Amino acid sequence: MSELCFSSALLNDSERYSKELRLPDYLYSEDGHLDRQRTIDVLLDCEYGRISDENIELTASVVKVRTESVYAGKCKQHILFDFELRKQDRRSCFPVDIFIPNTDKDYPLIVALDFPIDVNKCYCPIEELMDMGVAVARVLYTDITSDDGDFDNGIAPLLTDRSKPMSAGKLMIWAYAAGLIGKYMLEKGYASSDKLYVSGHSRLGKSALLAAALYTEFCGVHSNNSGCSGVAISREKRGETISKICKQFPYWFAPSYLKYADNEQSMPFDQHYLTALISPRKLSICAAVQDTWADTEAQFLSAEAASVIYERDGVVGLSKTREIPTVGYSNARGNIGFMLRGGTHYFSRDDWKFFIGFIKSQKE
Repeated sequence: MSELCFSSALLNDSERYSKELRLPDYLYSEDGHLDRQRTIDVLLDCEYGRISDENIELTASVVKVRTESVYAGKCKQHILFDFELRKQDRRSCFPVDIFIPNTDKDYPLIVALDFPIDVNKCYCPIEELMDMGVAVARVLYTDITSDDGDFDNGIAPLLTDRSKPMSAGKLMIWAYAAGLIGKYMLEKGYASSDKLYVSGHSRLGKSALLAAALYTEFCGVHSNNSGCSGVAISREKRGETISKICKQFPYWFAPSYLKYADNEQSMPFDQHYLTALISPRKLSICAAVQDTWADTEAQFLSAEAASVIYERDGVVGLSKTREIPTVGYSNARGNIGFMLRGGTHYFSRDDWKFFIGFIKSQKE
């Protein structure tokens, strides 16, 4: 296995990275750029699993339209859709809410993978996003399929057979649904190809990143506090590790991923493969200083590693700095944006403001 060696701000100055960290080098095509298909194949076969979507038929139908007094008039239109998937004699559907801001300007549209509504899990502030002139296609992830080891509910049984070692886990299924929504938004004119994004927090930050990596219809992604098996490099990671995440959430991944528990050095990849697949598009990453489980340094290192591919694609990834991320760190000068805020594991308004400011500044 060829290796990628770093001399970065973290590697030079952080006690944790006092020794040079070696990562698997990227898989390159003959023209010297990232070989996307080989990279995707490694990630799907070794970590996330493969969807079996042959003969899948998709129908999206409007259930309800609201145009008056939506979020005090800040939302011009709220449309509730049902997305129905059919395969032979099986079918399943999930709802998607589309919110269009009351503005005459072109707007970004974000496919927002979200948690069920709860006073402690209000991760998608629709009114504030309308104020920012952003459209949202919001889907509750458990409406797609449940967050457990049951693969017989939602759209899961149409897409995966868990008896196979490389079968799709739940992260892949949520990412697939986000891809379906994004493609439909483009097809029906709700979004333009240069303003379609996907976002998610925590486990959904992992799925959002995977969706953007696989489906280039998205021109960018926001991955919030995604940590292990998301943005963060797994080698030498602190907090949550592959062993810990697979013990608690084995159903998120392909069964083949479990062999890397406490065995990260044997992986023919690391999470920089995933972040590099976003290149040259926009990648927004937010971390929280008290979210040690996700490991800020491991997430920052992945952004630095992905910048190697961004540079080969002729754009700036993470703008180079010798500054170690501390609370208040914000770097949005390149096509990879990174922010470290105070607080805990949460999708805060500060995270949203950074993401929206990042993607809007790129268009000005």
